Amino acid sequence: MGTEHSKLKISDNHKNCSYCNKPLTEELWCKECDPFRIMEGCTSGNSVIDKFIKDTIFTDIKEIGEGGFAKVYCATWIDGKSEYYENDDGSWKKRETESIEVALKRLNGSQNISDKYLNELKIHWEISNRGGLEFHGLTKHPETKEFMMIMRFAGEGSLRSSLSNNFNNTMWKNKIIYLYTILYDLNSLHELEYCHKDFHSGNILQINNTPYVSDFGLSGPANKQKSDDKVVYGVMPYIAPEVLNGESYTKSSDIYSVGVIMAELSSGRPPFHNNKHDFNLSLAICNGLRPEFGKGTPEFYKKLAYKCMNANPNERPTAEELKYIFDFWIVSIEDRNNGIEKFGYKGKEIKAAFEEADKEIPNISPSYEKNSDAVYTSRAFTFSNLLPKPVNSSIITSYVNNEVCDSQLIDLEVSNSIELRDTDDENKVDNQVN
Repeated sequence: MGTEHSKLKISDNHKNCSYCNKPLTEELWCKECDPFRIMEGCTSGNSVIDKFIKDTIFTDIKEIGEGGFAKVYCATWIDGKSEYYENDDGSWKKRETESIEVALKRLNGSQNISDKYLNELKIHWEISNRGGLEFHGLTKHPETKEFMMIMRFAGEGSLRSSLSNNFNNTMWKNKIIYLYTILYDLNSLHELEYCHKDFHSGNILQINNTPYVSDFGLSGPANKQKSDDKVVYGVMPYIAPEVLNGESYTKSSDIYSVGVIMAELSSGRPPFHNNKHDFNLSLAICNGLRPEFGKGTPEFYKKLAYKCMNANPNERPTAEELKYIFDFWIVSIEDRNNGIEKFGYKGKEIKAAFEEADKEIPNISPSYEKNSDAVYTSRAFTFSNLLPKPVNSSIITSYVNNEVCDSQLIDLEVSNSIELRDTDDENKVDNQVN
């Protein structure tokens, strides 16, 4: 399928670009006006991909981030998303559009598009149609020939960066609204029978103070079993212990990551920022270590987060259940539930607890010193069956069994039985970084 752009034309003498009137940098190509060489009219050689390719041209292209599997750029899309309307005579005409700011996600190694990348495109498209992060289509990098996804630009960055910059101005009501909105996207993914498999605060993007789940590169069918190579992908602190231990990834594994994000929203700090993200940390997680919470966090909030991070996947709530709980908390904070009691708590108790928690926010410092070996981009790990069967710590068990009454149990400490081993144990694990 060819593409053309109404504004970009080659002058009769084939020496100047009639869009900017500057000399062509290469034969029939103005690299400044058409950096992705879309005016040539390329085809991917794949009929599925060709349906995605849009009439596009971009300016002001800047690299803004790099993950384990892609580079991300921001750019101005001069004509914006193409829209068409039907004339009275039954013909179709393109509607005039305005330029918009977009994100371009360059998929590493996608020159020969694989089932892996086709799967990401399909999932993102389906989530976009359910109110998720807008996915406009595809283009190609002119030099590497890698495909680039065209998406709505998240000018506020990720949830992780938002917490770093605005934690002390983010009240608990906003945090619960964030969680509800995040669970809306995750529940949509689970309803489509997919797992995200790389769920962390860096993959949650903020647009107009609203979070959107993104980056479905590792997502896949919920009933698809893990291969036998025992390679685990993701950001270690967010990976469920059973996955670290080589078990298949399930919807419940995504829910574990939700619990970690709940702790991060509470403390304002990335989980285990002061630890090396290595075999020793994975061992401690399997033995019950969980992230810390911020001062003043309501006990029922921690209880739910610990339930999400239960070592037994069958004991974790579903995305739909979490969505309803967060919705109840929101209407309770806003005093709109008319005294209704749900999930073991009355609305007025929920409201009072979060109001007290708000008073502690100015006293919590989100600043931290990160260990140089704490890595928050997705990587590949191979643990070769060295990890024990995941168990809960005594503190998690206490919360689950409603035995917690001591307010000093705010931070989860590593008990003597699960202390991190000496660095000599690192030699036992093959840790591959993409």
